Amino acid sequence: MRRAERRALLACGLCLGLTGAAGADGRFVRLDATGAPTEDRNAWTCTRDTATGLTWEVKTVDGGLRDRRWTYTPYDGNPATNGGYAGYRDTTSGKCGREQMAGGSCNTETYVAAVNRAGLCGHRDWRLPAYPELAAMARQTTAAARDTTDLVLPEIEEGWYWTAVATVGVTSFSRVVLLPPRARPQFYDGSYLVLLVRDDP
Repeated sequence: MRRAERRALLACGLCLGLTGAAGADGRFVRLDATGAPTEDRNAWTCTRDTATGLTWEVKTVDGGLRDRRWTYTPYDGNPATNGGYAGYRDTTSGKCGREQMAGGSCNTETYVAAVNRAGLCGHRDWRLPAYPELAAMARQTTAAARDTTDLVLPEIEEGWYWTAVATVGVTSFSRVVLLPPRARPQFYDGSYLVLLVRDDP
């Protein structure tokens, strides 16, 4: 899918009738841990959006690497993508399974790296979503358990979610998106929640 087509779909994300069950209209496909399509909600690990070419992680509630409750500070150590400000990392801020994080730090860069090392859904190119990507999926998120909802991103913790650094004019910053819509957010120590995405050619 060409970038221009993807941008148009994302811009119209709220007018695409995003109310169907996963797979019901062919747009959303549930994937298992290997990346294969599945109808088993207990094996449901990722969701592919065939309209935008994006695949989203599905959070867990098991206290593991991708538990929905974990929060992270914003950090990007790559000067080519951080807009001149790396953010911050330490060993006290945020809440996550520190033993799985480089340096014991709960930050967005170490989370992305940990998920890529694990090969989530058979891939190692997961990233933070851009603001328009995450905002377009907001109405498909829910705190409900995966076996009780037809929305395609279940078991979402209520709160603010990080997006990738964006540059507007001369200013670079990372915006946050409130999920699910009308959620009652909690405020942490400068750390927020994360939902990763990858491009699916």
